[in-house]
Amino acid sequence: MTLFALIKGNTTFKDIYSWMTYNENNEILKSVFEKESFTIPSKSTYHRLLINTDNNALEKVFRDFFFGFTTQENVAIDGKWLRGSDINGQYTRERHKAILNILDKDIKIVFAHKFLDKKKSSEITALKEVLQDNDIFSDEQQIFSFDALLTQSEILDTIDEQGNSYIAKLKDNQKNLKEKAITTIEEFNEPSDIINDEDSYLTEHNKRVSRKVEVFQNKSADLVMLHENFNNIQSLIKVTKTLTSPITGEVTITQQYLMANFKTTAKEFHQKILQHWRVETYHYHLDMLMEEDDHIAHKEPFSIAILRSFSVNLYQLFLNENKDKKVLPTGKTIMADIKRACKYRDDFSAELFEQEYGL
Repeated sequence: MTLFALIKGNTTFKDIYSWMTYNENNEILKSVFEKESFTIPSKSTYHRLLINTDNNALEKVFRDFFFGFTTQENVAIDGKWLRGSDINGQYTRERHKAILNILDKDIKIVFAHKFLDKKKSSEITALKEVLQDNDIFSDEQQIFSFDALLTQSEILDTIDEQGNSYIAKLKDNQKNLKEKAITTIEEFNEPSDIINDEDSYLTEHNKRVSRKVEVFQNKSADLVMLHENFNNIQSLIKVTKTLTSPITGEVTITQQYLMANFKTTAKEFHQKILQHWRVETYHYHLDMLMEEDDHIAHKEPFSIAILRSFSVNLYQLFLNENKDKKVLPTGKTIMADIKRACKYRDDFSAELFEQEYGL
């Protein structure tokens, strides 16, 4: 019932409970859940149920449901603060709880989470644990991408030893590594491969954006750069991003450096780098569609966070199947309009809830 309420756009405990109470005799819900009647608990009991839910058990249900949709060939991993838990509330003085989202970049859904408590676990420690979790990653030949915070030798070397691949951003948190990469790139007369998407019409913050991706590889050996802490660095990538204001003509140019433990073309690297931002888009949907940042949960916020991911995943699976079809009254098939259709139509919400999505 909570999941169904979230799908329909009820995002706070109060709204979810009010919706459940109002729909106690909803015939569509009785059909979906195969129940002749519902007994709705009191508001305080309902709240206690959510905060005392076994998060690991709920996470298992989540993974079992969505694993079948994923290929797990291209994986993005990124943490997200649960800002509503960043409060000294009446229940606890613990703060800054977060969740590590593991996204299949090809199908654009999160298929697993790792729970973080700032007092007990950081993103780096959590990711090390995730990489050893055979229930999440049991097959080889996965390609991981993540932000510079997670560009740590233990993480990257573990991925490499497991026979998997990574694309890692280089920033000043690994200053010597970034400086050595830039120096190595400067020693090349020209890149091994290059792609320039200056003719594209991508936009970012209402500005036209283009990227030039230059790949540097050693043609006579696998390794392109030796480093005392990082093994098997086969490719260095330089991304030059140009932002142009259509109003003022102002141009802003930034450069980004990455490394990988495999070789491929500039076009392929360009695609995989852009795909990484799908995890940020996912976080955007959690905030805009599920209002995650506005949701206050002083204690144990993870159960409702899992259910929010469940809801966004169902929206995304419907979008994947119907992106170029006019199946909604608005004529559009975008995430916001899928949520709007759910809000006003119980039958559509039931269809979203039960559809098998090509399986």
